[in-house]
Amino acid sequence: MIYLMAVVLGIAIPFSIIYAQDILDNKVYNMRTLEKITKDVPVLGELPKLTRRQLKQLITDDRSVLSESLRILRTNLDYLIKTNRPEGKKNNVVFVTSSISGEGKTFVSSNLAMILASAGKKVVLLGADIRNPKIRDFFKQDKGKFLSKSVGDHGDGKKRVLGFTDYLFSDDRDLEALKRKISLNNIELDIIYSGRIPPNPAELLLSPKVSKVMTELSRDYDYVIVDTAPLMVVTDTLLISEYADHLIYVTRARVTEKKAIEFPIKLQEEKKIKGLAFVVNDVSGANLGYGGLYGYGYGQTKKRWWKF
Repeated sequence: MIYLMAVVLGIAIPFSIIYAQDILDNKVYNMRTLEKITKDVPVLGELPKLTRRQLKQLITDDRSVLSESLRILRTNLDYLIKTNRPEGKKNNVVFVTSSISGEGKTFVSSNLAMILASAGKKVVLLGADIRNPKIRDFFKQDKGKFLSKSVGDHGDGKKRVLGFTDYLFSDDRDLEALKRKISLNNIELDIIYSGRIPPNPAELLLSPKVSKVMTELSRDYDYVIVDTAPLMVVTDTLLISEYADHLIYVTRARVTEKKAIEFPIKLQEEKKIKGLAFVVNDVSGANLGYGGLYGYGYGQTKKRWWKF
């Protein structure tokens, strides 16, 4: 009886602990776990876990895991654009947001713009997170060659880089003058930075000039990628969500809670947002879904220590 009880407890206790951990675990880990929550809402892809240094860089290696992940994201996004395109509309304005700061929305929007431009498409990246802009961190002059500049006088005699908020503030500002064309690794795209941080961000985004910006950019470009504010933190993204054809919601593995996923899904059910889709960022190699399961390294040239 003692041996029998020992065997039963030896089996029951570990399985009970594993089951309890699974029940109490409320985080997203990869594409598969997210799809169980989102159900009918598409998950466009997942991006691999990177080092701290890599997180501040743009794609540079065509055969890296990040590049292949972004290509999958690009393909799935193109499918959504083509299958849900209303008649007479380009359906090309893509908002990128997240629940809170630090989940990688600016990293995703910047690299998504780059991978779209690498296919020869005309792409513009718009910084609409006007409270905590970070796009400039990814496009510093030491990372790429700026083919044009958008520098102007703010009225105090000092020259600063102009951006989205400067256009909304001014009645005579030309949108074309705000665009900065960058060339990085033979990839060219246009960027409109966020501009100076305003004292009244929410009120500024209610300006009718926002509609003019979105209409003109959608007309002139194949893709308009808009980096917006976190959806659960401030109301900014909701104020301009009517201009988005697609809204990519970035989640971060081991950080984003499952309950946070319910928030944008509920907003879409209430018709406050449209075109919702998810992306999982910072997925560890062991948790990478379909692509990682079968190996991203297919076709890569391996480095060898010997020479012929």
